[in-house]
Amino acid sequence: MASIYKRPEAATWQAQFYVKDPATGELRKVRKSTGHTNRKKALTAALELERNSQGVVQAGSDRAQRAKAVLAEAVAEIERETFTAPTARKYLAKLLEIATGEEMQAYSIQTWADEWLRRKERESSKATMARYQGHTKALLSWLGAERGKKPLESLTALDARKWRESLQDEGRAGKTVLAYMKDAGALYRAAIREGLVSFNPFTALEAIDTGDSLDRKPFTPAEVVGLLGSAPSEEWRGLILVAAFTGLRLGDAARLSWASVDLEAKRITLIPSKTKKKKREVRIPIQPDLLAFFEGVPIHSDKPDAPVFQKLSTVGVGARAGLSQAFNKVMQKAGVDRGKPSRVIAEGESTGKGRITYERGFHSLRHTFTTWLRTAGVSEEDRMALTGHSTRESHQIYSHADEAALRDAIAKLPSLTISKA
Repeated sequence: MASIYKRPEAATWQAQFYVKDPATGELRKVRKSTGHTNRKKALTAALELERNSQGVVQAGSDRAQRAKAVLAEAVAEIERETFTAPTARKYLAKLLEIATGEEMQAYSIQTWADEWLRRKERESSKATMARYQGHTKALLSWLGAERGKKPLESLTALDARKWRESLQDEGRAGKTVLAYMKDAGALYRAAIREGLVSFNPFTALEAIDTGDSLDRKPFTPAEVVGLLGSAPSEEWRGLILVAAFTGLRLGDAARLSWASVDLEAKRITLIPSKTKKKKREVRIPIQPDLLAFFEGVPIHSDKPDAPVFQKLSTVGVGARAGLSQAFNKVMQKAGVDRGKPSRVIAEGESTGKGRITYERGFHSLRHTFTTWLRTAGVSEEDRMALTGHSTRESHQIYSHADEAALRDAIAKLPSLTISKA
């Protein structure tokens, strides 16, 4: 009797049943899509598929003869010079169904991109997901709607190279373009693993020059003191302290809750948003200057998950009026140089689509934290534990940092002479 099952991540139910092969007399397993997402309807369709298949077999259908008929149709198309990649896939699908009873999945570039993004959403953070979506959208936009409907395997290495060149011509830096290629390549690697295509067009590209990309620069202790003195509010002063002495990214620092701050144990414990899906927790001992700030903050709510920064936690990070731009104004007031821009725009010239970045911004506080730890002689293993870096992942999984060692590491950080504005 026919049964139904679902493939991982699939929406529709698959039918599975057995029919007797007239040539050998042996039972042959058949799998076909029911085309239904409803379990009851899928089971009804599965029983009907089983009856129809048994009827075909009982009528004396011969797989070899059916296969020859399909091949004859293909030969006729070749003679008419109408044989294309899509028609080849159509005939291959027919032969696969004759041989195994299974239907061949067919994806266009657009439909596979949609499916890949849907799967990635289950395992990626919001920030990573936004990157995947942006890079995939850029590829599909460059291809155009009609080309996006073409078979997945129709994208060539030449297409990949031309798209990459268009990104460079729009003013994007080398590392940014490399990120686009990496994500597009991941889309095709996933398709290869499922047997949907046999070639990844992005692996054929030669290495790209990333010399035009800027490395983030850390702040000096004196510059951090200047930033604290120029902070427009006590919340901003605290936010700068948190980033400088924990290395948390802007979003995580701004949305830090009291539930993550243990004043008695003098420890911050949280899962950064970037590694939320992997549940990689970081535990950071609280540095004395930061502890003094926390102890002086009035708590306006008895809820354990109340934000430390009531006002700043409600502001977006990257918008024009967001926290990142507001920090740039703090830097300007403090006389702290932003460093070199990723590219220089001549007067009257269009900025293009590539975002202009600078060597220093709020994220430089994370680099500052890491630099201070390294300068203080803190081991790489302990630095990774404190910053929650995902690199050297296997090392991190099997290495458990000692909390006393981490506390000693924080104790080695410089103390700042802080005066409130």
